Amino acid sequence: MPRWLTKPLVGDNLPRKRQLALAIRQLLGLLWTRGSAKSGCTPPTQAELAERLDSNSTSLSRFASLDPRVPGPKFIETLHKEACLDAADGGVQVDITLEALQDLRTSADGERRGCPSCVELGGRIDSLTAQLNAPCAACATHQKEREDAVALMASLRQEATELRTKVQALETSEAGLQARLAMAKARRTPLPVPHQQRDRQRSQKEVAVARQLAAQARELDSAGHQDEALALLRRGTTELLSPAETALVIVELRQQKRDHLVDNLIHVYGRDQGDRPVMTVAAELHEEGAPDDAGAVLRAALK
Repeated sequence: MPRWLTKPLVGDNLPRKRQLALAIRQLLGLLWTRGSAKSGCTPPTQAELAERLDSNSTSLSRFASLDPRVPGPKFIETLHKEACLDAADGGVQVDITLEALQDLRTSADGERRGCPSCVELGGRIDSLTAQLNAPCAACATHQKEREDAVALMASLRQEATELRTKVQALETSEAGLQARLAMAKARRTPLPVPHQQRDRQRSQKEVAVARQLAAQARELDSAGHQDEALALLRRGTTELLSPAETALVIVELRQQKRDHLVDNLIHVYGRDQGDRPVMTVAAELHEEGAPDDAGAVLRAALK
């Protein structure tokens, strides 16, 4: 990656612009000068990158720093397109979707202009991220119990191995063989069967996060901010929640009669996500008793 893209971002007064600048830097680092061999060559200069992206060196430097200036949607679209092309040539995958990058640009622009809706939306996303990443005491306790059970099983297996060795030694002598075998068998401790049930604490956390996202989207929708509600759902389900949690959000909103939000979310999710997440969401919806929505998300993926 060029040295000018590795300079530290100093300052914390523009958190949305910081996220956007980091995403832009990552995509710029995937670009090579057109016609280069992609390997064993020097990365393109700032001027070469600017020319390829129909921009200029000054603007490019501002976009990739904490300068308040935010690029337009066209620049974001061009950057993402070019980065995807070069990443595909090099066998690398671009980690951020165009839609998520545009949402990040909108949030940073709202931060620059002091837009309360954009700032509030960013705050909600940060809140969900913090809750999802927060350590769960119950989960930690349950994990410790699992680790103790694994250690106990290892100890019991070792004891069983030692007992088998002793039995084999006893079998070399006929005198008292039956009595000693009975004694060895009596001393054996049956091995426990590992607990295979799903972690209920984790399931409760998934349900809680999904319900909170659905509740926040419902509040925005009830206040007449349907676009903000859809943006929150789109970013929350693609950036924060698992496919299983996304299915819970769809079920929750459907129960709350927010059909227009559900239909839009299903369409966008099925269209933009990969086959595995879509199939997982469809399977979870079917398990939750929502076969129509399961079919809808599969149909959206085929369009």
